[in-house]
Amino acid sequence: MQKCADAPTGGTYHHGDLRRALLEASIGLVSKKGVEGFSLREAAREVGVSPAAAYRHFEDKKALLAALALDGMGRLALAMESALTRVAGPAGSAVRAAAELGAVGQAYVEFAVGQPSQFEVMFGPWCDHPDLEEVPPEARPLGRDPFQILVDTLDGLVRAGAVTPEARQGAEIPAWSAVHGLASLIVAEVMPLGLAERAQALGLVLRTQLLGMGCAPELVGPAADPVDADPRPRPKGKPAGTARQS
Repeated sequence: MQKCADAPTGGTYHHGDLRRALLEASIGLVSKKGVEGFSLREAAREVGVSPAAAYRHFEDKKALLAALALDGMGRLALAMESALTRVAGPAGSAVRAAAELGAVGQAYVEFAVGQPSQFEVMFGPWCDHPDLEEVPPEARPLGRDPFQILVDTLDGLVRAGAVTPEARQGAEIPAWSAVHGLASLIVAEVMPLGLAERAQALGLVLRTQLLGMGCAPELVGPAADPVDADPRPRPKGKPAGTARQS
């Protein structure tokens, strides 16, 4: 009798979604060994199935990483969509539109902090990002991928009268760059910020973005206290939050 290719080799695999199990195992392996340090065979071994079973779902490691990146995009999209549902304020108002931009930014940062290994794969050099017309469903489980959510949120500022169409043009570039940069610095522990400090830092990023687009100061809110994010060794006796000169 021929053995099923998905049959477990070590007794650890007990459910039907082998593809999902391989993705989850790969996240753990990336965390332990880095993206370059594991193989598809190792992922199969972690799950407890034969390499042949893994190759039925992924042609090679590159295909596995591409799937892991798209899976992460879908998870990030869900986190951003969920954050938007929790924003208070009258629908279509300028106050709410500004808050929605902050909500998607916070969801982005917290996803990166919570899933650092998958975040690394999503934006690393190992995977090709598909054209908009080719974005597969797993990257947009509710119909929008993360970038489209950002675009729509920025467009909402225009519809609400918070910014002019001219000021909004191309705003997704600095908005995405700033939030992604903040998330990357936090994940890399260059800026090892706690939850409250992350919210504070994001508030500074958001304030700069909104004021740069010409938002009224009352929509932006008061300036927050600065976050001490300087990674250089602190001179003895110099308190946190004190600016240091190069």
